[in-house]
Amino acid sequence: MKKFVVPSIVLSVSALVVSSAIAADLPIRKAPPPAVAAAYDWSGLYVGGHIGYGWGETDIADHTALGFQAFIPTQKLDSNGFLGGVQGGWNYQFGRFVLGAEVDFSWADVKGDLTSSTPNAFVSRSSQAMWIGTATTRLGYAWDRFLVYSKIGAAWAHFEYGNDISNGAGVSIYSSSASETRSGWTVGTGIEWAFAGAWTAKAEYNYIDLGRRTVDFAPFGVTPVNLDIDQRISVIKAGLNYRFGYGGIFPGNY
Repeated sequence: MKKFVVPSIVLSVSALVVSSAIAADLPIRKAPPPAVAAAYDWSGLYVGGHIGYGWGETDIADHTALGFQAFIPTQKLDSNGFLGGVQGGWNYQFGRFVLGAEVDFSWADVKGDLTSSTPNAFVSRSSQAMWIGTATTRLGYAWDRFLVYSKIGAAWAHFEYGNDISNGAGVSIYSSSASETRSGWTVGTGIEWAFAGAWTAKAEYNYIDLGRRTVDFAPFGVTPVNLDIDQRISVIKAGLNYRFGYGGIFPGNY
């Protein structure tokens, strides 16, 4: 019996040694690296539309020889109203930062008026922004599908003005209108959310300063009527954008 047990033990030990040697020669299989979550890519061209609300202050100073400036040095008109329009732009994302440019155009009805009295007359002025446009650069910081950004650039707007004077009895003695398109600057900030593929929603605030200009009205008899008008407007907007060439995944580790 012993003659069979001893060879069996020897064969078992030999097989174990051979198996260990073969296993030692095999390459070690490493565990796969953990998957990196795909991040939203904001790069690309986009177009969209917006609606909003604007408010501001218009300062009007009369430096003509009508005799009213002593009683009304400056009229301050509070203006407000709705607006809506379109926008388009371009983004490029590097890391978490997003650099871009955007232009927008809004049809507007931001208006205000004020009547001031003197000892012998009532002076009524009005201002209405008919459209507003901006061209800005944007710099943002992205958290996947959320983008917070600031913007700065140029602004334009078209205004219609009214200038009316009536006597102490309320009878009109002068009425004229004027219009102009002027340029200025704007700054703003906003947040954008990619909620469905290439579709994003945004909300933003813009401050627009269009400076002081002299606006000419029809003469009052033979007296020229020139009003110095200072325009400032604040705008809040909500909009939707569609980005072309949507890829969805930011290249590289985010």
